[in-house]
Amino acid sequence: MTDAIMKVSRVERRRLLAKEAHARKLGKWEPWEVLSFPKGSVSSDPFGWAYQFQTAHRNNVFCVLDRTVPVIGVRHLAVTSLSGIRPTWPEMQRIKDEIAGAAATAVEVYPPRDEIIDQADMYHIWVLPGPLAFSLFERRAAA
Repeated sequence: MTDAIMKVSRVERRRLLAKEAHARKLGKWEPWEVLSFPKGSVSSDPFGWAYQFQTAHRNNVFCVLDRTVPVIGVRHLAVTSLSGIRPTWPEMQRIKDEIAGAAATAVEVYPPRDEIIDQADMYHIWVLPGPLAFSLFERRAAA
């Protein structure tokens, strides 16, 4: 569970977690609310990756930090929920579709062990500026 949920009463925590579980089970998410905040609000370390976040999207199920990596234009979406339960593949696909667009390609990365940062129950997808060079489907060359 996230630190935020631990700060409310036990009764309120049960109510909030049950509400999240119910919304996830039914797939009934409220519309995304977009939040803007000053650079450095998520992390005060100007050399850390979290320092760059200035936008978040939230609804009744998930919160998604959103930043674009300078120079390369890759969009980084960091996803979490009150319960800290990992989003399923269909949930991550839906988050990508609703925030970055249904035509966008995103990947989840499993980095080298010495680059792992696991300080929160967050799950990251990287929205690419174009399609991958490979696919499950054979791509036809443009005529």
